[in-house]
Amino acid sequence: MTTGHNSKTQTRAYIGLNWTWGGGYTPALVLGATNTRVQSDGDTTGAKLAFHINLLGGPAPGMLKLSYLNGKEDFQGEIGVGYNFIKSAPLLGVGVNAPYISAGVDGYLNPGFVPYATLHSQGQYDKPKGKTTSYSCPPGFVLVGTSCRREDD
Repeated sequence: MTTGHNSKTQTRAYIGLNWTWGGGYTPALVLGATNTRVQSDGDTTGAKLAFHINLLGGPAPGMLKLSYLNGKEDFQGEIGVGYNFIKSAPLLGVGVNAPYISAGVDGYLNPGFVPYATLHSQGQYDKPKGKTTSYSCPPGFVLVGTSCRREDD
């Protein structure tokens, strides 16, 4: 007999545009990848790696951030660590991730907190079907409902 949850591991690349409040109107290009494990009930955990390319004043490395994702297949909270090459500073970030959009705030020692929003190509994660329940009987027995009975009974 088999019961329980089925899970599906997914690795996906994505592309996006990121805006920060106080960062002007020019977005940063985001190249990223996610690796998630989604349970049949929708519980989702995983990681997201994002590399930002600053577009203002010519392309230049902007930021590299690795985040932990936790939530459901269509909405996750995230907490991450990274480095901002423009500010020459490490960062801690918290946010939310949903299909085609994410938002949050990155914290620095100086100037403090910087809110952001990202439009990206990453849709909802695929939720696997639940495991099915199967029953089998040893030789000489037949399945009646969920019980095994001798063939001669």
